[in-house]
Order: sequence, then structure tokens, then C-alpha cells
Amino acid sequence: MPYCTFLSRRDAEAFIPADANCHLISISDGPEDQARIDEDRWLSVSFHYFVDAGFDEEILEISGDTFEQQYRDYFLIEKAETLRHRIEAIALRGENIVVNCQAGRSRSAAVARYISTRHGYQLDKATPDANLCVYRMLTKDKALMAAYAAIVRPIQLPRKPGLFAQLKALFCS
Repeated sequence: MPYCTFLSRRDAEAFIPADANCHLISISDGPEDQARIDEDRWLSVSFHYFVDAGFDEEILEISGDTFEQQYRDYFLIEKAETLRHRIEAIALRGENIVVNCQAGRSRSAAVARYISTRHGYQLDKATPDANLCVYRMLTKDKALMAAYAAIVRPIQLPRKPGLFAQLKALFCS
């Protein structure tokens, strides 16, 4: 059974995987804050950027249509999809995964919990401090997704009248 573990940024920078089939998913607030990883130690390394905070249905409702602008640095749908696809690609091969974030307790624990729950990976420690918002976004929690969909609507462009309506307007005016 493949394993998944989560580490702090400092521990990930010094970590040497026990086997060659190990991938690193590194989480930080932004590119200027990412861990300094020796990529030669890993089968692959992917960097993901979002702040360690959360939102829920109530915050979505309060924020309304300004939510995505106000929370753009958070773990929104696009970032969740990107990370989910990355995890899926590794899990399909059954290879080991290490996840790191700044403290190694919240974001990385949530991602590790998701990997364990969704893909059956063995965790080497409990995830009591896992960021609930990150976990819910990865699992596509129905209540959270419904609240998100209610406030994030695609922009509707005005429709141009069709040929018949244009001819009618021309001749009936």
C-alpha cells in the first residue's frame, strides 16, 4: 500500500525520501514563499500556492459576488481542481506522496487526509489540525459547492437579436 506523509517546510527542505518512487506536493502562500527543494531527490515536485485560512457557507453568503475577488489567495475551485488532478495522476501509479506546507499541520494535513481517504494511502500520523476548508474543497463537499455555485455565476453577455428580429425591427419601425 502506498504511503502519504506531511511535513513542515523546513523538514521537507531537508527530507530525503527512503525510496525513489516518491513525489512531493509543496504548498506555500505564493511563489516568493515556496520551499527550497532539491528536486533531484524526488520523482516529481509540484508547487501549489494558497494561504492557510478558510471559508464556509456563511462566508460565501456574506461575501456574495465579491467572494472570489476578496478570497483570491485562498484555495478556490481552480486551485482545488489543479491539485486534485495532480494527486490523481500520482495515485493512479500507486506511488508514494509527501506533502508539505509552512508548519506541516494544516494545509498539508488536509491534503494528506484527502489522499488517504480518497485513494487509500496509508498515513503515518493523525491529521487533527487539518484545514477543513481545504479538505472540503478537495472532496467537493456538496454543501460547500452549492453555496459556492450560488454566488459565483458566469457573466451573461447580452444577446444580439437574430436575423428575423432585425428584419422585423427594420420593416416594422
